[in-house]
Amino acid sequence: MKAKIIITLSFIAAIAIMMGCTKQPYFDIPLDANGNVYITKISQVTAAPVTAAMTSFTVNGYFPNAKSGDVMKATVLQQQVPSWNPTGAKQLLPVVGSEKSITVGSDLKTSVTYTRTEANLLKVGDAITVVFSGSTDSGIVSIVLK
Repeated sequence: MKAKIIITLSFIAAIAIMMGCTKQPYFDIPLDANGNVYITKISQVTAAPVTAAMTSFTVNGYFPNAKSGDVMKATVLQQQVPSWNPTGAKQLLPVVGSEKSITVGSDLKTSVTYTRTEANLLKVGDAITVVFSGSTDSGIVSIVLK
């Protein structure tokens, strides 16, 4: 009886050790056709400094992982007290009416233009974050009215 228990426990321990030694993919790393790691470029989103004298501003993006013709959304976010919790802390929330659809060009670049009123940049020091999001790439930039 003791021999059966010892053999069973040994068998379970051996299986546990073998399972622990198998390759565990912790990160989903993109590979090319030859099995080599495929390193992509990083998206870049830029905007010229926005001043109180300007009525509108443009945010430009380069998305190397996107495909020509991809539709992305551009959204302006700003620190706001949420409507569902008026006594709560400020959170980075979308500015109402600021979401725009944009299409990635053949050069993998795109841009979006906002008026200061649309982006809720009303007085010097106001800060926003513009977020581009798509199915294949994304980008973010912060803007402070000067």
